[in-house]
Amino acid sequence: MKPNAFLFFLIILILLLYYTFEYFLHNQTLKKFKHRIHVNGTRGKSSVTRLIRAGLSATGMAVFAKTTGTMARMIFPDGSEESISRFGKPSILEQIKILKKAKRMGAEIVVLECMALEPRYQWASEGQILKSDIGVITNIREDHLEVMGPELTDVAKSLLSGCPAKGTLITGPTEFESLITNVCKDRKSKPILIQEESIHTISDEEMRKFSYWEHKENVYLALQVCETLGVDRNMALEAMWKVNPDPGALSVSPIHFFGKEFIYVNAMAANDPDSTKMIWSSAIDRYPQYNKRYILFHTRDDRPERSRQLTKEFANWEGYDAVILIGSSTSLAFKYLKAYSKKDIPIFVWEHLSLDGIFESLLSILPKQSMVFGIGNIVGLGMELSLYLKNRSEQTNE
Repeated sequence: MKPNAFLFFLIILILLLYYTFEYFLHNQTLKKFKHRIHVNGTRGKSSVTRLIRAGLSATGMAVFAKTTGTMARMIFPDGSEESISRFGKPSILEQIKILKKAKRMGAEIVVLECMALEPRYQWASEGQILKSDIGVITNIREDHLEVMGPELTDVAKSLLSGCPAKGTLITGPTEFESLITNVCKDRKSKPILIQEESIHTISDEEMRKFSYWEHKENVYLALQVCETLGVDRNMALEAMWKVNPDPGALSVSPIHFFGKEFIYVNAMAANDPDSTKMIWSSAIDRYPQYNKRYILFHTRDDRPERSRQLTKEFANWEGYDAVILIGSSTSLAFKYLKAYSKKDIPIFVWEHLSLDGIFESLLSILPKQSMVFGIGNIVGLGMELSLYLKNRSEQTNE
């Protein structure tokens, strides 16, 4: 054998031995946890991950969680949090390092939010990395269609790539019950399919005890996971009331500035049409006194399909007085608005304005008792604006 060929095969052999050893160590890490919970879905994954962690922690068990929402976070067994610093693009291999850290911290249970989109990566994330005994699908809605679509059925199949083997899969209300049942049967897992009417067993009084705007669907789903593991409902719910919301989560900031009074409803993290419409309807019901309503749409040039979907959704909603476009590629959203809307309403394009400029422009156009409903994309300018307005809501300048 030639020297170069021998060296090549030697390198291959060393790499095979290394990865075999790493895989063995990873499986040993997994065995240290009593339960491994994998949270997937279109919307609400980060919130549900936090709620599950809180509910299970009420028993005194050491629970480690990781979210991959607006800002990736680790939530330690003592409830403290730490941001995850990344160099380069996120990778599902990050989950391996997270599991090692959870093991070092003595976690008995890990709750990880799925960070994969493509079906093959969802399968690898579940089947090769986490190997959960409990899987969760919060909901199945139209988002990331360029990767998971093009149809909603394709999204469902993609999310089901992360169904656990010989475990339990808990899902929110969905039209894909038969598909879920078949996948679970194939993987020898037990399906728990939550029905819409069950969600309303959580009372409005119980929901008012959250310090932020949470959804009944998320709470019921988290409670179902806790009850599956034998945790008392009331004990789990009381712990959930103390949860810190995910950065960028749905929030309302009341602002009083120089005689102007308005509220900013930050719904940018709900960046699919169905979720956005649900929050819009809820906001109108909750705050009927704010009857002058403005839609503030943050667009991104790397999310053209999302701009099209959301514009098509809200173009003919009733009850708003104007649209404000911020971010990049606002011209695309403007074009879609003109194409889809049958209404003659003002459209403000503030693509090149700074945060101060956006705030000052809002003050100049808003009448008293106004609602600004933020939608689109939370990443980047969306988060910056949310924090900016939240800080202003803690001040009063008259």
